[in-house]
Amino acid sequence: MTRDLSQEEPFSSQTTIQHSTKKTSTSSLQGSIQYLLKRRRQNIINSMVRPLYQEALKSPFIVFTLLLDTLIPLEIMRVLSSPLDIALALLTLGFFIYVEIRIYNFYWGKKGRWSLEKYKNVLKQSNKQKEKL
Repeated sequence: MTRDLSQEEPFSSQTTIQHSTKKTSTSSLQGSIQYLLKRRRQNIINSMVRPLYQEALKSPFIVFTLLLDTLIPLEIMRVLSSPLDIALALLTLGFFIYVEIRIYNFYWGKKGRWSLEKYKNVLKQSNKQKEKL
């Protein structure tokens, strides 16, 4: 009951399965890359809708809030040596995060002062006015 290997084809079905798996993984990788490139292009287009200073202020705001959220609670924990220092630090952190989210939504949120939807609507209206002329 031994198999005669000399009569088998050099490319068996196992080779074909392995080869087709490589094609599938390559095509899914290419699809993922195309999706990411498309999404990045859309983000760049969206960021060009608003004036540049509004986009530029977003990064320092995030850096400042992260710095504030880190340093203030840590300083509270360092200064106080009571068992309540952790609770007070967590309450302070929660308060800061709440206020920062409210500020972010006020400026860059969906209905914010500098929201993308607002500027897209302004662009649509200006394009309609240009078409009327």
